[in-house]
Amino acid sequence: MYKHNYYLITFLVACILFSCKTMKQDDVLKYVDPNIGTAHSRWFFYTPAALPHGMAKLAPSTNGHYGNPSGWEAVGYDTRHNSIEGFVHFHEWQIGGVSTMPTTGPLKVRPGDLDKPGSGYRSSFDRKNETAEPGYYKVLLDDYNIIAELTATERVGFHRYTFPKNNQSRIILDIGNKQGESAEVTDAAVEMIDQTHFKGYVVTYPKYVEQYDPKGKIAMYFYGELSKAPKQVGAFDAKQAYDNTNSIKGKGAGLYLGYETALNETIEMKIGLSYTSTDNAKINLDTEASKLSFQQAKDKAQQIWRKELGKIAVTDSSQQNKTKFYTGLYHALLGRGIASDVNGYFPKFGKDSVGRLPLNANGKPNYNFFNTDAIWGAFWNLTQLWALSYPDRYKDYVQTQLEVYKNRGWLGDGISNGQFTSGVGTNFVGLAIV
Repeated sequence: MYKHNYYLITFLVACILFSCKTMKQDDVLKYVDPNIGTAHSRWFFYTPAALPHGMAKLAPSTNGHYGNPSGWEAVGYDTRHNSIEGFVHFHEWQIGGVSTMPTTGPLKVRPGDLDKPGSGYRSSFDRKNETAEPGYYKVLLDDYNIIAELTATERVGFHRYTFPKNNQSRIILDIGNKQGESAEVTDAAVEMIDQTHFKGYVVTYPKYVEQYDPKGKIAMYFYGELSKAPKQVGAFDAKQAYDNTNSIKGKGAGLYLGYETALNETIEMKIGLSYTSTDNAKINLDTEASKLSFQQAKDKAQQIWRKELGKIAVTDSSQQNKTKFYTGLYHALLGRGIASDVNGYFPKFGKDSVGRLPLNANGKPNYNFFNTDAIWGAFWNLTQLWALSYPDRYKDYVQTQLEVYKNRGWLGDGISNGQFTSGVGTNFVGLAIV
């Protein structure tokens, strides 16, 4: 009898191990399709090159510079459009900015219009040459024969551009123009600080800040690193372009970095982001990305996505149902974004008011501060999802609301860099906290 039980137990253990092995081999990333729902979608909906709840949310933009008059309409990436005007780093409710674009040929410093091919530096593309996965994006820019790839850590955007042979290759840094829901730019600056590093900021006054928190501002900071020094640096603003100029300020501000490239030469770029200062953008870059190559960052990003999505296992045999579920879960994990730096600094209110989160014994923040859209009906679904499967993210959300209460005297609904951007004006936030 004991021998029989021994064989039975051995058989059951073998079955369990085989089952676990089978589940591990089933890569959940194949069930996520970021392009589902991208016709007439919101600014922050499509950000394939990002981590769950990350600050750096990189995505191609087909019409982001158009903005929108009411502050919430569909803008950014649309599957019905066939040209890309740049790759933008900040994608949150009422927050958008810092666009880059690789080009070749005659200099153009405006993105141009969707219905006017060749009117700016935007490029046509074919979706058969586009790849979008959790943590990674790739596309062939047909007008320039450039392959653009994007990935990210929590606070750093990574770019890898593969150029053709050309003595007029460039990278455009378009900083001082509106992007998505950001509304008009009120201040901007960008400068090359040495041969391979640049820094700057952009300040905007979005529609819902104007409506709900009129003394507020949205400030975005960045610090970038290039794998190759440009042969030429020029600048531009809303009026014109300026050759041999390393810095510029004001509305429409940007830089163009000129190169001579060999066939299939790659130029990589890392851009650290922050909502508090360029110094903290550099600290975020140094902490998260100084030792990472593009490929390492991509691999790490997708490992994180596998771990987070894999916290919920679906046993349905239908691939279509799994795609619906994991694509929905993927978007749920992108719905809020970290607004605090690796050292705990976070935006409190306005352009220059900065706070610091409490630190643990290792000098790391006890929690993150979030940007978030209004709660809408999320207390019926997202809060349950967070509580059951992502309790640390739930803690971040609750602590964010408590920080806002300490700083402003009220809980927030929609929160953009500490500004009240309700959009709905609900009073249901308390249901998600208590």
